[in-house]
Amino acid sequence: MNCDVLVVGASSAGLMAAISAAQSGADVILVDRAPAGIGPEHAANTLFLGMATASGIEIEDCYLKNELEGMQIISPSGKAVKISSRGFFLDRQRFDEHYRSLAQSCGVAIFSGTVKEAKLQGSRRVVCLDQCQEDDSGARIDARIVVDASGVSSSLARLAGLQPMLHREDIAWAMEADIELKDLGKEKFFQYWIGSMAPGWKATFSPAGGDRATLGVFVRGHGENVQSFFRSFLKRFKAYKAARYPDIESLKIHSIRRGGDPIAVLPGEIVADSLMVTGGAAGQSGLAYSMRAGCICGLVAAEASKKLDVSKKSLSRYEKLWKKEFYWQYRMGRASLETLADMKDREIDVLVANLSAKNLISGGSFVKKAAYASVVVALSRPRTLIDLAANLMRG
Repeated sequence: MNCDVLVVGASSAGLMAAISAAQSGADVILVDRAPAGIGPEHAANTLFLGMATASGIEIEDCYLKNELEGMQIISPSGKAVKISSRGFFLDRQRFDEHYRSLAQSCGVAIFSGTVKEAKLQGSRRVVCLDQCQEDDSGARIDARIVVDASGVSSSLARLAGLQPMLHREDIAWAMEADIELKDLGKEKFFQYWIGSMAPGWKATFSPAGGDRATLGVFVRGHGENVQSFFRSFLKRFKAYKAARYPDIESLKIHSIRRGGDPIAVLPGEIVADSLMVTGGAAGQSGLAYSMRAGCICGLVAAEASKKLDVSKKSLSRYEKLWKKEFYWQYRMGRASLETLADMKDREIDVLVANLSAKNLISGGSFVKKAAYASVVVALSRPRTLIDLAANLMRG
């Protein structure tokens, strides 16, 4: 098979790269390990309107399960601050199916298979697959451009000798469970716990409507097995909710997902001759932001294919456009998480108490309130500004 653009991985970024390239006139093939219609389980299930709007994503009713009023930031001792921002709990299976259908309607051919190798031959990449079909036959695809959207494994990029993440050791490893308790999913605020219960990032509670919700931990610096942190957070969560739900001990745990999120991992080498990397594979975390990255990637890939110039220099336009939109947000995000990781639980308690006193729930945009919160973070302890500057230099 021949194509202009081959996307490897039906992640949210991969789907958007395929859609964007096809809408820009490229002949596109998308290959994913999962058989058609059976996508992988994803931990990302909550999306806030401000992030979606900034990334050009339209919210569709077909994949919504619950609408949220905002988020709560909760400290280790249970102090909380509310931030108003319209949000949505997504049915990820329907969300992914929606974008798969959109890709197919744009002319994207979707196949199941696992990449064995991807070699550069002249100005094209030759990709060999193991097919995930009944006959188990292999396949070869010749593509002008290959896009690695395989997630944090970055398997294709690393196979080609690229280092697409600057701080791969800082991937946050997650464990998230679907939970059930009468009326638990009817709450209207996503909860974002910070502190030693989830070192380096967060623990989360996301109400899915009715009796369902998700509960998870996202931990940096403690390896891939974060089960002990999940158990500890579950115990803390039950104690926190006990007054509201007297039957909290009857909470049921259903399916569990595990995976990695490159929240503090900055993009490294994300382009080479005839090769581009996007989404989690490139350290571009966040559902909405990774989709926007995929969109930029697909657009540049289609344009380069039309010009018959798929050199690293030509494809570097993708990197430049991404940096223009997101570089400093990701850099500051990494610095903020590095600072948070250095804070003791008692310092975080003081910080959240100070935030609570500032009435963040009323007035102004979500972005302005988040920016204000960052200022309070910077003023909450003597060395924070110095730490932020140092982390920026290290990043």
